[in-house]
Amino acid sequence: MSIAALRTESSTAAKAILSSGVDTLTSLSAALSTAAPYADISSAESAFVAAIGSDVEKSNDVVDGLYTIVRDALVMAIGNIRVLEKFIGLRVPQMEDGNNFGVTVQMMMAKLLKEKREQLEKSLSETSKYYSSRADAIDKFNHISKTSKVETTTESTGKSTGGKDGDSNTTSSNTSVETKTATGSVNKIDANRVKSLAALDAQMYCDLKFALEGMVDDYLIILDNFEKNMDKLEHPRGKAYGGYGSGGSSMVY
Repeated sequence: MSIAALRTESSTAAKAILSSGVDTLTSLSAALSTAAPYADISSAESAFVAAIGSDVEKSNDVVDGLYTIVRDALVMAIGNIRVLEKFIGLRVPQMEDGNNFGVTVQMMMAKLLKEKREQLEKSLSETSKYYSSRADAIDKFNHISKTSKVETTTESTGKSTGGKDGDSNTTSSNTSVETKTATGSVNKIDANRVKSLAALDAQMYCDLKFALEGMVDDYLIILDNFEKNMDKLEHPRGKAYGGYGSGGSSMVY
């Protein structure tokens, strides 16, 4: 496949993303309004304390649902932005003196895309720590019995003399597994730890909600900028320019 064919393929993929952009935003906004029922963090905390009750090890269904929606949306947006970045990179004309305003527009858009993508990648990375933090918080409850297994392997060697085959060395090993269950030190659930767990869930709820709201805003800004500047982004030196062939440079300057 030639560079020209890849450039055409990139253009088709980018335009498909842009043409479906409003539908994508509408779908994400609708999903957020359904999956994020609490308007403020105090309402979320109160609801989560009540939901935890006496079973601190059960999942938070609200946060779990929002977690899936938001992280899927972040991955989708990051992938789409990469497609748009490639589209611009492959439309940069060969280096020439003058008539570079369109190239400046391309560079500014490329900078915007990179910044927004990196913000989304950071959100994706930070939200991945939720379940580890939640497991640590649950582990601090003293009323929960904890089970551990200890595996012990013993090995012994010996030597036998005489016999039909003469002297010989022997080795034997034995592995045993001991299971230990430590019962909770108290029967009463620590109310403060319940509140701490609910606060952690509420914080993640807000982080996820804000991440998706920010992503929707950024995605809209990107769509708007492409709509306003598409001609310069696709044809920085005009539609009659032919400097995209094998002799052209793809360097950004």
